[in-house]
Amino acid sequence: MLRFMLFAALLLVYCAAPWSAAALDPSHRIDPIDQYQLDFKRKNLGPALGIDQAKVERLLQIDQKYLSQKRQTIRDAKAALLQLQRLMQQPQPPEPEVAAILDRMMELRQEKLSLEQRQLKEEKHILTPVQQARYILMLMNMRQQVAREAQRMRSAPQGAPLKPQPGPREVPVSRPGGTASQPGGDYWQQK
Repeated sequence: MLRFMLFAALLLVYCAAPWSAAALDPSHRIDPIDQYQLDFKRKNLGPALGIDQAKVERLLQIDQKYLSQKRQTIRDAKAALLQLQRLMQQPQPPEPEVAAILDRMMELRQEKLSLEQRQLKEEKHILTPVQQARYILMLMNMRQQVAREAQRMRSAPQGAPLKPQPGPREVPVSRPGGTASQPGGDYWQQK
């Protein structure tokens, strides 16, 4: 029962992860969404974080280095999941093989988390804590925008022209004691 619950939890985590089709594609061509994100970061990271273009390029290099490693882990996890699905179609799946695949899936999930932590540590050496926070907020905003755009494209009637949507907005920074002309300035006076 515990293994089944663990399997269900892992399956839920893998299915809920925001992976694009390109993340599961073993070819090395750049997906349009990836290219959009790269271009957006190259254009907006400097002004948003207050860093020079050399630091922007270093952040992009770190991002690309870990992106390929995380994608390989995702491909391996997908292969393990497919293997598990085939195995579970048998009337009496062999428990040792099922257990081995479940263990492998847990290892791959841990590996992906480890890669994400190493990436954050590398970025931490380049950015101040405030810049790190702005970077995280900017990435969250960008991912939400990409998800909204993908949903809009999926829900549009086939063959209908799509209106171009503006890119992700900059996240306003709230500053305590700011004036009304500053982002978040009137927030503190309202309380």
